[in-house]
Amino acid sequence: MATLAKEIGDTANCSALFRRAKRLGINTVRDFIRLAVARGCRHYASIYTPADSDPGFSALSNEELVALLLLGENEFDPIAVRCAAQLVGRCNAESLALVAKRERVERVLSYICDAGTIHDASNSFFWIRLRALLGAQDPVAEGILPHWSRFVSQTGVTRNGREHVQWLHCQ
Repeated sequence: MATLAKEIGDTANCSALFRRAKRLGINTVRDFIRLAVARGCRHYASIYTPADSDPGFSALSNEELVALLLLGENEFDPIAVRCAAQLVGRCNAESLALVAKRERVERVLSYICDAGTIHDASNSFFWIRLRALLGAQDPVAEGILPHWSRFVSQTGVTRNGREHVQWLHCQ
């Protein structure tokens, strides 16, 4: 099984958060994605049906769910990274940075931040703030993680000759 950590050249962390999620009945990357879909990541609802139940935000915050989607020990699934990018918009930057550091998902989250800073103009302050809180990170080699275009909706060229790019946010 190719894990996310192996794909980006990291060592997987044995996550206490992952063990807590298992106790809540959320055991796999598929379960994490389905919970994110239930919490508003509707873009992926055609592939992953929403989770039947949600343990609630007090049991598992959106910040923790983002970290679960990006855990290095997970089987590598680009949709989990894409889903995390969408769910970040429902997070508090300071809380997310703390969880990301604790769960050692800063590199992948920084990759998402870099894309958000450029391609989510309406929330650039949030992305810049989160990126600063994460600190310097080794870049992930190009072509491993989903391209920034997988985090946005693009209309193509409009009548005025411009392309409209909009970051995918939870609904």
